This record gives sequence, C-alpha cells and structure tokens, in this order.
Amino acid sequence: MEIVYEKLYIDNDSLFHYQEFIQPHFTSPFHLHDEFELILIVKSHGKLFIGNSITNFTDEELYLFAPGLPHCFFNSRGYDKGNELAHAIVIQFRKDFLGNTFFEKTEVTNLNRLVKKAEFGIQFLNPDKLVQKRIQSLNQKKGLEKLADFLLLLNDLASADNIKLLSTENTLKISGLNDSLIINNVYRYVAENFQKKISFDAAASVANMQRSAFCRYFKRKTKKKFTQFVNEIRIMHSCKLLAETDKTIIEVAFQCGYENTSYFNRQFRIYCNNSPKVFRDQLKQKQ
Repeated sequence: MEIVYEKLYIDNDSLFHYQEFIQPHFTSPFHLHDEFELILIVKSHGKLFIGNSITNFTDEELYLFAPGLPHCFFNSRGYDKGNELAHAIVIQFRKDFLGNTFFEKTEVTNLNRLVKKAEFGIQFLNPDKLVQKRIQSLNQKKGLEKLADFLLLLNDLASADNIKLLSTENTLKISGLNDSLIINNVYRYVAENFQKKISFDAAASVANMQRSAFCRYFKRKTKKKFTQFVNEIRIMHSCKLLAETDKTIIEVAFQCGYENTSYFNRQFRIYCNNSPKVFRDQLKQKQ
C-alpha cells in the first residue's frame, strides 16, 4: 500500500464534505490532503498509522487530522473474511470554510486551539454519544440547520477535555495553502517513486526549480531536508509492511527503496527507536 496525495473535490457550493463508508474492509491507502478530516469509526478495528506513530483503533472512536498529516486505517488480516463490515463516517472541511479570518475570532478561541493540536492527530477518548449521534445524523439535515449542527459539533469537540495526541510531530506538514500545490506535487512524486531510486533533479523539476533552490525551498517550507522526508516516507511504509505482511526484513527494505539493509536498519532506529525485528515482535505481542 503506497502513500498517495488525495485531492478532494468538495462541492464549491457546500461548506464541508460528508461521506459514509460501509465496506468489507477499509481500502483507503496511506494518504494526506489539504483539508481537516474528522473520522468516526462506527464499527471496525485494526491499526492506525498517523504521522510517525502507529496505534490500534476500534468501534466508536473519533479522530481529527489536520491538513498534511499522513494517515491510514487498515484492518487486521482476514477481517473481510468475517461477518463484520467496516463502517466509518468522514467529514472534511477547509480551514477557511467560513472565511480566511474565521479561526481568528474570539468566539472560536477554543476551536482554534483544537485545530492547532490536530497537526499531531487527535483522538477523542470515549466520545460522547450525543457527539456520535450528531455526526451520524448530520447528512440528514439541510440548509442552515445542517450548518448549525456542524458548528455545534465543532463546539462540542472544542470543549472536549479528554483528548490524546497521536503523533509526536507532523512529519509531513504543509506550511500553507499558497504553497500546497508545489509541496503536494513533490509529495506525489515521492509517493509514486519511493520504492526505487529517488532523483533530486526529478523532484526539483516537479517543483519547477533548480536543484539548489528546491533544496532551500523544501527545507524552509517543511522544516525537513528532502532526504529526511524521503526516509520518513520509506520508514512509515516499512512499518506498514512489517505489521501487515510476513515479508522478511530484507524484503521489506528492498520494497521500500533501500538497497542496503544496514542503512535501512539505521534509518529505522532513527524514526522508530528500535530495530525492525523488535518493532514487529512488539506488534505481535499486542495482537
């Protein structure tokens, strides 16, 4: 499963996008996008990759992700062979959905604090039944009533005091909407090519820049060196393969674009604080 940039075609006449997924298992790949994303897991279980972290998820859990934060929900192997269907509701909205200065207003101070925390990925622990019901019934509303219910939902979330930050940092942070097109084009290039040799010159060409200018630009906008970004993409993908498949560590390394397993092991320790083998063993103990 590869990391992809997901371009959402939100109706310009609507303030937010609501979508319900009911399927044998979750199929969305490891992805990121320009919108905030609120996700209610109505019924399902498995593992969530978010930023630089991995955690378990189960029924009736609620998450909020900021733009540019990569994530992927995937079910345990064999999930689709059971009688359960994976069921989730996703609401996506832009930060400027009510104007560029909406989050600067005094009335939404708490909400502004919340969306800033969403850069690390938020889990709302034991979400209130009323909040879940509001999410599930939101698409049945029309016009101003629908907008009012959405604002009340955001108010409920901003007032929640039982939240958990999921990632220690937003490793793939998009620094601004004005620059998102350039950055996301580079993201797509890396996502489509990280399993083979990545070319600095090709990445710079995607950004329509000279190599030296591209390196400076990328570091300034993402706070990461381009090589560091590529390694993060590869290591996060390796975590997925180690958790989801029985591939050997050598096979995982090669499938993530590493020609040298020693270098793969060193990079894995940098980002995961242990070896690939220990990482896999710890996941098995949690199952």
